[in-house]
Amino acid sequence: MRVLVVTGRLAEAAVRRAVDGLGGVDVKALPVSVASFITPGFAASALSRMNLDGYDMILMPGTVSGDVSRVEEATGVPTYKGPVHFADIPLALSSGVQLSRTLPASDLIRDQAARRTLGELERAEADWESVFRSRGGIVVGGGERVLPVSDGLPMRVIAEVVSAPLLSLAEVADRAKYYKGQGAHVIDIGMLAGDPRPEAVGPLVSAVRDAAGLPVSIDTLDPAEIGAAAEAGVDLVLSVDAGNLEETAPLLTEQAVVVLPTDMNRGRLPSTPQERVRALDENIKRARELGVTRVIGDLVAEPLLRPGLLVALESYRRFKELRPGVPLLFGIGNATELIDADSQGVNATLAALAREAGANMLHVPEHSVKARGSVREAVRASQMMFLAEAKGTVPKDLGVDLLLLKEKRWTEEAYDGSLYGSARVAEAVGEDVFRPDEAGWFKVQVDREAGEIVALHYLQGSDAPGTIIKGVDAREVYQTIIRLNLVTKLDHAAYLGRELEKAALALRLGRSYMQDEDLF
Repeated sequence: MRVLVVTGRLAEAAVRRAVDGLGGVDVKALPVSVASFITPGFAASALSRMNLDGYDMILMPGTVSGDVSRVEEATGVPTYKGPVHFADIPLALSSGVQLSRTLPASDLIRDQAARRTLGELERAEADWESVFRSRGGIVVGGGERVLPVSDGLPMRVIAEVVSAPLLSLAEVADRAKYYKGQGAHVIDIGMLAGDPRPEAVGPLVSAVRDAAGLPVSIDTLDPAEIGAAAEAGVDLVLSVDAGNLEETAPLLTEQAVVVLPTDMNRGRLPSTPQERVRALDENIKRARELGVTRVIGDLVAEPLLRPGLLVALESYRRFKELRPGVPLLFGIGNATELIDADSQGVNATLAALAREAGANMLHVPEHSVKARGSVREAVRASQMMFLAEAKGTVPKDLGVDLLLLKEKRWTEEAYDGSLYGSARVAEAVGEDVFRPDEAGWFKVQVDREAGEIVALHYLQGSDAPGTIIKGVDAREVYQTIIRLNLVTKLDHAAYLGRELEKAALALRLGRSYMQDEDLF
């Protein structure tokens, strides 16, 4: 197949480098400086005067506006939109995606990967009963809240509402809704260690269930709280051990129950993998003797370095080999909360380690500001590990990822001053002179709960804003400001655009926004 890639003059050299080595691909730069300035009508007129015999396809820039069918009508050669970034041209030509005359190829490639990934996940979830027949598993919840847990399914994410009794029921409900929106499979009610409040359990369970409609768990070792949770119809109990088994297990014949290798009365966690596996096995055996039918094991993942994660990982691996039919819970919060590193990479790595060690569920709190977003990240990481296992590959190029600040490949056009001939080069020099805009001034903030940028406009001399513009997109906010004639100076407009985009990035990245201060 012979392909003609169309671009503008400034990008010609870069596009030629991108397609270098691709057989049958030629590049034609139209007499337009920037490729995005090319219109379908202009391209149709220019290309119709060329000899295009032998070409099977014309690939227009992905940034061209509108439908490129006019080019095909004028030339007789099938014409499609390429990717937005020239570096993706080889991928667009080799991906097998059906190219479009109206949508950039990069959008189609991304959508194709997302559809493929979503389809694989949906098929696995829909076929969970056959997974159970071949791999075994348990069900958490009942009725409309059935959650299958198995080695043949993605790890399930339990999102904890930390210190729930200290919050109002409305705050707990809001937190449950937020976690559901992040993709959580179970909402966990975190109680207060050493401060039992069994009277609060029933209302908390109802608030979470009504708000999210997901299986509900309770995180406590207190027998009175566990009893209250069982009476309220909780779906999962975290946790029982040798210290409370005799009192609580007879109450938990319907619930799924997480069993620990500890004895709460002695306050001791076995220090070696062998001891930890033996203790958990004994506790699970006793729980079953007392009537617990749906058991989940938890070998207890500890913070990194001190005391360290290796003992836990070895414990999980050994127990999975000993009792492959017992689902395992892995708590990633201790590690994520107690390391000053961006949570995306930490959670992805911990999820991979957990899955290697045999985990089927991940327990995730978002206790600190730096860990906000961990539930969504854990859900995404769980999907990545499931897909990688299904494909028998490493967790990359799966159609789903946790890349945020970094990217897999650069798509930028490298600057080469020699391409611009005799253009004057001016070194940037700032100025400290402040000249106020007669139209007024702005205070920029973020509404984090609504996920919106907020621009408050003040008239000169006023202490109260006269207009407030809110939106999720910086471009839409500044365009609204321009339409309302709230900015008249070029430097003020430039400053405002910078601040609005900073605010948008702060929302997306979960960082604090402070006007006139660097984001990083």
